[in-house]
Amino acid sequence: MKNTVKIIIGMCVVIFSWYWFVHLKYKDKSFVLIYHRIENYQGGLKSLYVSPKNFEKQMKYLYNQGYKTISLEEVADQIKNKKINSKNFCITFDDGYRDNLINAYPILKKYGFKATVFVTVNAVGQNFVYPYMPEAEHMSVEELRKIEDVFEIGSHSNSHSDMQKISKNDVIDEVRLSKKKLEKLLEINIKHFCYPFGKNFEQYADVLSSFGYFTAC
Repeated sequence: MKNTVKIIIGMCVVIFSWYWFVHLKYKDKSFVLIYHRIENYQGGLKSLYVSPKNFEKQMKYLYNQGYKTISLEEVADQIKNKKINSKNFCITFDDGYRDNLINAYPILKKYGFKATVFVTVNAVGQNFVYPYMPEAEHMSVEELRKIEDVFEIGSHSNSHSDMQKISKNDVIDEVRLSKKKLEKLLEINIKHFCYPFGKNFEQYADVLSSFGYFTAC
């Protein structure tokens, strides 16, 4: 009996210690959720898919727990000013798949959440193919305009090239032209950039800042 009590007390101490460690580690931190396709699996990399059913479960859970979305600009300001609200978070989507409009947009709107979609310019309105992924529809200019009440539009480069494998001049063109084209097509200011394949490049902060980007993911 005494051994059982000791084991129970020991387990409680471990659980409490772990909870307190996690609480102290993350109490002053926010987070960014990264999505690509909100669709049932269509082939290619399974890690880039979240089914509409699971996406709704995730958004409902966060909503019920009192989390609120903020813009990338707002989270950058919180980090800069060291005033992070752990109940604030960001949602981002890479590429600009059409299923973001069909499946994600109404769910985000239902829960009052905002998001950022990083658009590959050459894929706008096209059936586009990325490495290890099947061809898929991407939102058109008109469709991107329709979702601006929920989504902020950012750049995911011009052609989705690996920025570590192209020349500096090509990097600058990918960064500069994607912003210029999107601003012309959508008549908005593009302030956010997302690195294709998650790979940044030499002097990325200086290059992006020089063209008027505020954040990069």
